[in-house]
Amino acid sequence: MKQIDINNEIFQSEEFQKDKYKFYLITQNLKSNSVILYSDEKNYVICRGAIGWPTWIWTKDSFDITKLDEIMQVIELYLTDSEKDKFTCKKELYDLLVKAGFDKLNLDDYFEMGTLSCKQTKKPKECDGKISISTIEDKPILVKYWFDDSQEMNGVDPISMEQAEKDVQKMLDSNNLYIWKNDNGKIVCMANYSEVDGQAKLSHVYTPTDERGKGYAANLIYSMTNDLLKRGLVPLLYTDYNYPPSNKAYINAGYDDTGILINFSCSKEKKKAFNK
Repeated sequence: MKQIDINNEIFQSEEFQKDKYKFYLITQNLKSNSVILYSDEKNYVICRGAIGWPTWIWTKDSFDITKLDEIMQVIELYLTDSEKDKFTCKKELYDLLVKAGFDKLNLDDYFEMGTLSCKQTKKPKECDGKISISTIEDKPILVKYWFDDSQEMNGVDPISMEQAEKDVQKMLDSNNLYIWKNDNGKIVCMANYSEVDGQAKLSHVYTPTDERGKGYAANLIYSMTNDLLKRGLVPLLYTDYNYPPSNKAYINAGYDDTGILINFSCSKEKKKAFNK
Protein backbone atom coordinates (compact mmCIF):
# COMPACT_ATOMS: atom_id res chain seq x y z
CA MET A 1 0.00 0.00 0.00
CA LYS A 2 1.03 3.60 -0.46
CA GLN A 3 -0.42 7.06 -0.39
CA ILE A 4 -1.28 8.24 -3.90
CA ASP A 5 -2.29 11.53 -5.49
CA ILE A 6 -5.43 12.46 -7.42
CA ASN A 7 -3.71 11.92 -10.79
CA ASN A 8 -2.88 8.26 -10.18
CA GLU A 9 -3.49 6.01 -13.18
CA ILE A 10 -5.83 3.72 -11.22
CA PHE A 11 -8.62 6.26 -11.67
CA GLN A 12 -8.38 5.73 -15.44
CA SER A 13 -8.28 1.93 -15.19
CA GLU A 14 -11.03 -0.07 -16.82
CA GLU A 15 -12.12 -1.52 -13.47
CA PHE A 16 -12.49 1.87 -11.75
CA GLN A 17 -14.15 3.49 -14.76
CA LYS A 18 -16.73 0.69 -14.73
CA ASP A 19 -17.67 1.70 -11.17
CA LYS A 20 -17.15 5.47 -11.39
CA TYR A 21 -20.85 6.34 -11.27
CA LYS A 22 -21.45 4.09 -8.28
CA PHE A 23 -18.42 5.66 -6.58
CA TYR A 24 -19.26 9.22 -7.64
CA LEU A 25 -18.33 10.58 -4.22
CA ILE A 26 -14.73 9.45 -4.63
CA THR A 27 -14.59 11.60 -7.76
CA GLN A 28 -16.17 14.45 -5.80
CA ASN A 29 -13.73 14.04 -2.90
CA LEU A 30 -10.79 14.34 -5.29
CA LYS A 31 -11.68 18.04 -5.53
CA SER A 32 -11.02 18.55 -1.83
CA ASN A 33 -7.76 20.18 -0.74
CA SER A 34 -7.73 17.80 2.24
CA VAL A 35 -8.21 14.54 0.35
CA ILE A 36 -6.22 11.53 1.59
CA LEU A 37 -5.81 8.54 -0.74
CA TYR A 38 -4.29 5.09 -0.30
CA SER A 39 -4.11 2.34 -2.91
CA ASP A 40 -2.15 -0.66 -4.12
CA GLU A 41 -2.78 0.81 -7.61
CA LYS A 42 -4.63 -2.30 -8.75
CA ASN A 43 -7.18 -3.74 -6.33
CA TYR A 44 -8.43 -0.90 -4.16
CA VAL A 45 -8.62 2.84 -3.49
CA ILE A 46 -9.42 4.26 -0.06
CA CYS A 47 -10.44 7.92 -0.06
CA ARG A 48 -11.53 10.55 2.45
CA GLY A 49 -12.15 14.13 1.41
CA ALA A 50 -11.69 15.63 4.87
CA ILE A 51 -11.78 14.69 8.55
CA GLY A 52 -15.39 14.13 9.55
CA TRP A 53 -16.42 13.00 6.06
CA PRO A 54 -17.18 9.34 5.30
CA THR A 55 -14.27 7.32 3.92
CA TRP A 56 -15.02 5.59 0.61
CA ILE A 57 -13.40 2.25 -0.21
CA TRP A 58 -13.44 1.14 -3.84
CA THR A 59 -12.41 -2.44 -4.65
CA LYS A 60 -12.46 -4.02 -8.06
CA ASP A 61 -14.86 -6.93 -8.46
CA SER A 62 -13.38 -10.19 -7.17
CA PHE A 63 -10.34 -8.34 -5.89
CA ASP A 64 -7.27 -10.18 -4.58
CA ILE A 65 -8.41 -11.15 -1.07
CA THR A 66 -4.81 -11.50 0.06
CA LYS A 67 -5.02 -7.68 0.16
CA LEU A 68 -7.64 -7.80 2.93
CA ASP A 69 -5.13 -7.45 5.79
CA GLU A 70 -3.60 -4.50 3.98
CA ILE A 71 -7.01 -2.86 3.55
CA MET A 72 -7.76 -3.32 7.26
CA GLN A 73 -4.44 -1.67 8.13
CA VAL A 74 -5.31 1.30 5.91
CA ILE A 75 -8.78 1.60 7.43
CA GLU A 76 -7.12 2.03 10.83
CA LEU A 77 -5.12 4.95 9.44
CA TYR A 78 -8.40 6.80 8.84
CA LEU A 79 -9.76 6.29 12.35
CA THR A 80 -10.05 9.38 14.53
CA ASP A 81 -10.97 9.96 18.16
CA SER A 82 -14.63 10.26 17.16
CA GLU A 83 -17.00 7.69 18.64
CA LYS A 84 -17.62 6.35 15.13
CA ASP A 85 -15.95 6.95 11.76
CA LYS A 86 -18.12 6.25 8.73
CA PHE A 87 -17.17 4.16 5.69
CA THR A 88 -18.77 3.04 2.42
CA CYS A 89 -17.78 -0.01 0.36
CA LYS A 90 -19.09 -2.86 -1.78
CA LYS A 91 -20.87 -5.67 0.03
CA GLU A 92 -18.16 -8.13 -1.01
CA LEU A 93 -15.57 -6.24 1.03
CA TYR A 94 -17.88 -5.67 3.99
CA ASP A 95 -18.68 -9.39 4.22
CA LEU A 96 -14.97 -10.21 4.16
CA LEU A 97 -14.30 -7.73 6.99
CA VAL A 98 -16.99 -9.42 9.08
CA LYS A 99 -15.70 -12.90 8.27
CA ALA A 100 -12.16 -11.85 9.22
CA GLY A 101 -13.39 -10.59 12.61
CA PHE A 102 -12.08 -7.05 12.05
CA ASP A 103 -12.20 -5.72 15.60
CA LYS A 104 -12.71 -2.05 14.68
CA LEU A 105 -16.02 -2.80 12.97
CA ASN A 106 -19.31 -1.78 14.61
CA LEU A 107 -21.64 -4.61 13.66
CA ASP A 108 -24.72 -2.73 14.86
CA ASP A 109 -24.11 0.08 12.34
CA TYR A 110 -25.05 -1.23 8.89
CA PHE A 111 -27.06 0.37 6.08
CA GLU A 112 -27.65 -0.85 2.53
CA MET A 113 -27.49 2.08 0.12
CA GLY A 114 -28.91 1.64 -3.36
CA THR A 115 -27.17 3.14 -6.39
CA LEU A 116 -29.26 4.27 -9.36
CA SER A 117 -28.38 5.90 -12.69
CA CYS A 118 -30.28 6.93 -15.80
CA LYS A 119 -29.39 6.79 -19.50
CA GLN A 120 -32.90 7.38 -20.83
CA THR A 121 -36.04 8.49 -19.04
CA LYS A 122 -39.47 6.97 -19.26
CA LYS A 123 -42.54 9.09 -18.76
CA PRO A 124 -44.34 8.39 -15.47
CA LYS A 125 -48.06 8.73 -14.90
CA GLU A 126 -49.00 12.38 -15.31
CA CYS A 127 -49.97 14.55 -12.37
CA ASP A 128 -51.08 18.14 -11.90
CA GLY A 129 -48.57 20.95 -11.59
CA LYS A 130 -45.24 21.84 -13.16
CA ILE A 131 -41.50 22.04 -12.52
CA SER A 132 -39.55 25.22 -11.80
CA ILE A 133 -36.27 26.42 -10.32
CA SER A 134 -36.65 27.52 -6.70
CA THR A 135 -36.24 31.14 -5.62
CA ILE A 136 -35.46 32.86 -2.33
CA GLU A 137 -39.21 33.25 -1.71
CA ASP A 138 -39.47 29.47 -1.47
CA LYS A 139 -36.81 29.19 1.24
CA PRO A 140 -39.01 28.89 4.38
CA ILE A 141 -40.99 25.89 3.14
CA LEU A 142 -37.88 24.24 1.65
CA VAL A 143 -36.02 24.59 4.96
CA LYS A 144 -38.91 22.81 6.68
CA TYR A 145 -38.96 20.07 4.03
CA TRP A 146 -35.21 19.46 4.30
CA PHE A 147 -35.41 19.39 8.11
CA ASP A 148 -38.31 16.90 7.97
CA ASP A 149 -36.46 14.79 5.41
CA SER A 150 -33.41 14.49 7.66
CA GLN A 151 -35.60 13.20 10.48
CA GLU A 152 -36.98 10.41 8.27
CA MET A 153 -33.83 9.17 6.55
CA ASN A 154 -32.18 5.94 7.65
CA GLY A 155 -28.41 5.95 8.03
CA VAL A 156 -28.24 9.75 8.31
CA ASP A 157 -27.93 11.85 11.45
CA PRO A 158 -30.85 14.33 11.82
CA ILE A 159 -29.93 17.98 11.39
CA SER A 160 -31.02 21.13 13.22
CA MET A 161 -33.27 23.80 11.72
CA GLU A 162 -30.25 26.10 11.69
CA GLN A 163 -28.27 23.59 9.61
CA ALA A 164 -31.27 23.02 7.33
CA GLU A 165 -31.41 26.75 6.64
CA LYS A 166 -27.71 26.85 5.78
CA ASP A 167 -28.05 23.81 3.50
CA VAL A 168 -31.04 25.22 1.64
CA GLN A 169 -29.34 28.60 1.17
CA LYS A 170 -26.36 26.81 -0.37
CA MET A 171 -28.71 24.94 -2.72
CA LEU A 172 -30.46 28.16 -3.70
CA ASP A 173 -27.13 29.83 -4.40
CA SER A 174 -26.17 26.96 -6.73
CA ASN A 175 -29.35 27.37 -8.83
CA ASN A 176 -29.56 23.57 -8.89
CA LEU A 177 -32.63 23.23 -6.64
CA TYR A 178 -35.78 22.21 -8.51
CA ILE A 179 -39.32 22.23 -7.15
CA TRP A 180 -42.71 20.94 -8.29
CA LYS A 181 -45.77 23.10 -7.65
CA ASN A 182 -49.24 21.63 -7.91
CA ASP A 183 -52.10 23.43 -9.65
CA ASN A 184 -52.86 25.29 -6.41
CA GLY A 185 -49.34 26.75 -6.36
CA LYS A 186 -48.18 24.66 -3.39
CA ILE A 187 -44.62 23.30 -3.41
CA VAL A 188 -45.19 19.56 -3.20
CA CYS A 189 -41.70 18.19 -4.00
CA MET A 190 -38.08 19.31 -4.08
CA ALA A 191 -34.86 17.91 -5.56
CA ASN A 192 -31.31 19.18 -5.83
CA TYR A 193 -28.25 18.05 -7.78
CA SER A 194 -24.49 18.56 -7.71
CA GLU A 195 -22.24 18.25 -10.75
CA VAL A 196 -18.74 16.75 -10.98
CA ASP A 197 -16.92 15.66 -14.13
CA GLY A 198 -20.00 15.16 -16.27
CA GLN A 199 -22.01 13.46 -13.53
CA ALA A 200 -25.04 14.93 -11.80
CA LYS A 201 -25.82 13.47 -8.38
CA LEU A 202 -29.43 13.98 -7.31
CA SER A 203 -30.07 14.59 -3.63
CA HIS A 204 -32.49 16.22 -1.18
CA VAL A 205 -35.46 14.67 -2.98
CA TYR A 206 -38.44 15.12 -0.69
CA THR A 207 -42.23 15.08 -0.82
CA PRO A 208 -44.21 15.95 2.35
CA THR A 209 -46.17 13.04 3.75
CA ASP A 210 -49.61 14.47 2.86
CA GLU A 211 -48.64 14.81 -0.82
CA ARG A 212 -47.12 11.37 -1.39
CA GLY A 213 -48.56 8.79 -3.76
CA LYS A 214 -49.72 11.44 -6.25
CA GLY A 215 -46.84 11.14 -8.72
CA TYR A 216 -45.20 14.46 -7.88
CA ALA A 217 -41.73 13.05 -7.15
CA ALA A 218 -41.67 10.84 -10.27
CA ASN A 219 -42.68 13.76 -12.50
CA LEU A 220 -40.17 16.14 -10.90
CA ILE A 221 -37.37 13.59 -11.30
CA TYR A 222 -38.45 12.84 -14.89
CA SER A 223 -38.43 16.51 -15.92
CA MET A 224 -35.24 17.29 -14.01
CA THR A 225 -33.43 14.25 -15.42
CA ASN A 226 -34.42 15.14 -19.00
CA ASP A 227 -32.85 18.56 -18.49
CA LEU A 228 -29.64 16.99 -17.16
CA LEU A 229 -29.45 14.46 -20.01
CA LYS A 230 -29.92 17.20 -22.62
CA ARG A 231 -26.89 18.92 -21.11
CA GLY A 232 -24.82 15.74 -21.54
CA LEU A 233 -24.69 14.89 -17.84
CA VAL A 234 -25.08 11.40 -16.32
CA PRO A 235 -27.79 11.54 -13.61
CA LEU A 236 -27.27 9.26 -10.61
CA LEU A 237 -28.22 9.03 -6.97
CA TYR A 238 -27.99 7.03 -3.76
CA THR A 239 -31.07 5.80 -1.91
CA ASP A 240 -32.30 3.55 0.90
CA TYR A 241 -32.16 0.16 -0.82
CA ASN A 242 -34.65 -1.44 1.54
CA TYR A 243 -37.32 1.26 1.27
CA PRO A 244 -39.27 0.51 -1.95
CA PRO A 245 -41.47 3.66 -1.87
CA SER A 246 -38.31 5.78 -2.03
CA ASN A 247 -36.98 3.90 -5.06
CA LYS A 248 -40.29 3.65 -6.94
CA ALA A 249 -40.30 7.28 -8.12
CA TYR A 250 -36.83 6.89 -9.63
CA ILE A 251 -37.59 3.56 -11.32
CA ASN A 252 -40.82 5.02 -12.70
CA ALA A 253 -38.82 7.88 -14.23
CA GLY A 254 -36.34 5.54 -15.97
CA TYR A 255 -33.55 5.00 -13.47
CA ASP A 256 -31.76 1.65 -13.39
CA ASP A 257 -30.82 -0.17 -10.20
CA THR A 258 -27.03 -0.62 -10.32
CA GLY A 259 -26.67 -2.47 -7.02
CA ILE A 260 -25.90 -1.68 -3.41
CA LEU A 261 -23.10 -0.22 -1.34
CA ILE A 262 -22.76 -0.69 2.41
CA ASN A 263 -22.55 2.20 4.84
CA PHE A 264 -20.91 1.14 8.09
CA SER A 265 -18.71 2.51 10.84
CA CYS A 266 -15.53 1.63 12.69
CA SER A 267 -14.17 2.87 15.98
CA LYS A 268 -10.60 3.45 17.06
CA GLU A 269 -11.22 1.85 20.44
CA LYS A 270 -10.82 -1.92 20.13
CA LYS A 271 -14.01 -3.92 20.08
CA LYS A 272 -14.45 -7.36 21.55
CA ALA A 273 -13.56 -10.00 18.99
CA PHE A 274 -16.47 -11.78 17.40
CA ASN A 275 -17.19 -14.70 15.17
CA LYS A 276 -19.65 -14.87 12.32
